Amino acid sequence: MTPEEKYELFEKSCGNELSINEKARLNKLFDEDDAVKKEFQLYKELHSHLDTNLNTENEQAALTDSLKKLGDNYFAKKPEKKVVKEAQKEDKEKVKKQIETTTTKKPKVIKIPAWSYAVAASVAIIFGVYFFSQSSPVYNDFATIPELSISERGDAAEMVKNAENAFNSKKYVVAEKYLSELISRDKNNAEYQFYYGISLLQQDKYSNATAIFKKLYQGNSVYKYKSIWFEALNQLKQKKYDQCAELLKTLPEDAEDYKQAQKLLKKLQ
Repeated sequence: MTPEEKYELFEKSCGNELSINEKARLNKLFDEDDAVKKEFQLYKELHSHLDTNLNTENEQAALTDSLKKLGDNYFAKKPEKKVVKEAQKEDKEKVKKQIETTTTKKPKVIKIPAWSYAVAASVAIIFGVYFFSQSSPVYNDFATIPELSISERGDAAEMVKNAENAFNSKKYVVAEKYLSELISRDKNNAEYQFYYGISLLQQDKYSNATAIFKKLYQGNSVYKYKSIWFEALNQLKQKKYDQCAELLKTLPEDAEDYKQAQKLLKKLQ
């Protein structure tokens, strides 16, 4: 999920505009990452503060302009330190100027307008999230679940079809049941085992998923390297970053997920 998508969910939540699916996505983010939950609380407080205190068009215009500049700097693909420092310096100067103006008129009282607090809070959110995301990648940013399409059906045609439909519909509890039955009939079928492992992982059954993936990557099936990748994601989902990195380093260059593994490794360093 991109930062833009995440903040869109935050904004809709503050305005009670979330659909059922969007609410589920947001709750899932909270469950998987406490930092996102804390970030939302700060965003919610900021949103409430602005609703209460931004009363003039000039204040709103000043806030909009400042946030736009901050957003442009942050969401650039490769933000430069010079640009970031200039944005920070500009906001500090605005606050300083406001303080100087106010103290000239009323020596004993210093008042900072609402938009100044908003800019300061926005700086904290934007740069705090940026630096956190650099060191703490999350499962959903890297997990792409492959579609289940079993070519050989045989006597278990109906059960195979049910397994496919359940898995591809993201009904992983049901998929687990059918795949488990298929494995009981064909214990050496690596395809059944691999997708069974993913079904377990999607339900946060971490240790059971590890047992499946480990068996596969220690063997020589066509799912060997895919199993390494998904076991690394299993560790990532549990925030076991060292174990995740060690697994990623074992993927060879010709592995399908090698490039993604390198991107994840860089974020873990």
